[in-house]
Amino acid sequence: MRYTVLLLLIFSFVTSLNAQEFKLGKISKEHFDIPLSKEEKAAPAVFLNKYRRTNFEYRDDLDGWLLYTTVHEVIKINSISGFSYGTKKIQLFNEGRESEAVKKVEAYTYNIEGGEVVKIKTPKERIIKNRINENLDEVTITMPEVKQGTIIEYKYTVESSYYEIDDVIFQEDIPVKNAFAIIESPQFFDYNKFIKGYRDIISNDYVKLRQENASFELRNPFGGRTSKTLTNRIKYNDIVSEYHLQDIPALKEEPFVNNMENYRISVVYELATVEFKKGIKEKRAKSWDEVAEYLNNPARVAGQIDRASFLEGVSDTLKRKSVATLDRMNFAYNYIQDRMTWDRGINKYRSQDLKKAYYQKKGTAYEINTLLVSLLKRMGLKAAPVMASTKDNGIPIFPTVDGFDYAIAAVYYDNKWILMDASGKNLYPGLLPERVMNWEGRLLKENGESLSIPLFSSEHSDNKSSIIVSINKKGEISGKCRQKYSNNEGLSIRNILKGEDQDYQEDVLKEIINENNVYDVVFELENSSKPTMISYGFKTSNYTEIVDDKMYLSPHLFLEKPENPFKASNRELPIDFIYPRIVENTITFKLPKEYTVDSMPESIELKLSGGLGSYKIAFKQVNDQSIQVLSSFKSNSTLVKADAYNEIKNFYAQIVAKEKEKVVLKKK
Repeated sequence: MRYTVLLLLIFSFVTSLNAQEFKLGKISKEHFDIPLSKEEKAAPAVFLNKYRRTNFEYRDDLDGWLLYTTVHEVIKINSISGFSYGTKKIQLFNEGRESEAVKKVEAYTYNIEGGEVVKIKTPKERIIKNRINENLDEVTITMPEVKQGTIIEYKYTVESSYYEIDDVIFQEDIPVKNAFAIIESPQFFDYNKFIKGYRDIISNDYVKLRQENASFELRNPFGGRTSKTLTNRIKYNDIVSEYHLQDIPALKEEPFVNNMENYRISVVYELATVEFKKGIKEKRAKSWDEVAEYLNNPARVAGQIDRASFLEGVSDTLKRKSVATLDRMNFAYNYIQDRMTWDRGINKYRSQDLKKAYYQKKGTAYEINTLLVSLLKRMGLKAAPVMASTKDNGIPIFPTVDGFDYAIAAVYYDNKWILMDASGKNLYPGLLPERVMNWEGRLLKENGESLSIPLFSSEHSDNKSSIIVSINKKGEISGKCRQKYSNNEGLSIRNILKGEDQDYQEDVLKEIINENNVYDVVFELENSSKPTMISYGFKTSNYTEIVDDKMYLSPHLFLEKPENPFKASNRELPIDFIYPRIVENTITFKLPKEYTVDSMPESIELKLSGGLGSYKIAFKQVNDQSIQVLSSFKSNSTLVKADAYNEIKNFYAQIVAKEKEKVVLKKK
């Protein structure tokens, strides 16, 4: 949202650069000889310097404040895989009168030739602006003559009529030797600051007095523009924060992380209050109560719910079917879910036209679930919207408005809130998609307050397999398998297979179990509120090996865990298992009559401390010609602290090792 600050606000001009900034176009031989650590040398490229300055300037009383962000960066290319850093892409947002533009672009390539530095300026034809969509442009700077050992340098300024300050990012996917940033904002804009990543960031904060001449166009008695202007000299304060970080390691991908961006070393700025005129402020995000008050404004979420009077007819029809709360909840949910199609949009808490979305039968997740809340309320249920953040958007730990990019619905029943998202065709009340199972949401009450609502699932998702196989004397296996998937495990299967033709479904199954010879495949996918069921027959010779008079059997078949996903020696990031889960396998083997059991692995039970999880496996000889393998894996937590990493790594290592052990059969 754009804020036009009135006459009492004046403009700020571009101050002299922070002393930490370096001069453009002055790369020397010494820059090529800067000592690099072992990690920096091994990286495809390394930032030698990152500089950023963000400040405000008041243009006039029509355009108001403009936000300027200057970026100046120097990168050394170490290897071919780092050549991509020779192309810089800048995204610019445009929406109505709100717009962004790039100013003062300069870029250079530096190489050593004949012992001397050769400097090549990037020509204008290599600076290209492309339209991505109606609200997004992209400027691409492609620097010439990039090779191994090259240093590249670029500098540009983005002019924006938006007041959202982009995150101050210090950590990149490659190492950063030096990073500097200075953020200056007039006293009329109050920002919350949040630190992300596992490194202390200490800023040098101070207040700087400003005195500027501001010109304002005078209006005629009817509000029209005139050619006359008024110039005032007004004092105000700039709130300044300076940052300087050194030797920042590259952000490395780790398994079981919901979104690596949540842990990138950076400072997040969010607009908390704006002073339109002296003493009159709009509060947005200083506390959760202020967030709720802001979103419950009639122009925003609450008003959109209340104004959906076009739902009255369908509400009356559905209410006549039953007076029971759960029935009415399901009627409303099924109606919106069946009618509406998610256009894959998020759109935060804004809707261009809720009524238009309803009659077009498609909309963003926010629009679909806001329609659901409105219908539920009109049917007499205690319902409320829950503002949430998708995993791609980050974790809203502190009071925030911009930190939310999604909305779901909630109904109060039996002393608890039932969460629901009607944007997915395979969902049902109480089941959320993985994209929004992210920390906590804020439920907006009618009285203007808000309530913290956990978005992680508390229910286990099951993956249960029952297999009966026969083995002949050649080690050939034929079997029947029936698999049952519940909750989010079932949702994952449905999202992949439902609505596809049988050939595609069978191809996916073959890929999952890594077997080509499957037959009599039956998928039970239609009823989303019931577990997903898959049954099939299969033939294989992949899990037996005959050596002399012995046959070695891999008893877990295609259900064996192939490797430990946790390989690193240590870990800094929490482990995200997405949701609690139970994996249970029962495999019964009918042995060839020519063989008898020589040995079986030992049965074991493993437990993680604090009730985080468990694993147990039992090997049983049913009779002379039959054995049974029963295994159970249970994960009870969603998000686990990194402190438990070594224990979890060892836990998985033991499971992988145990499942590789063989059952040995011996000829009679």
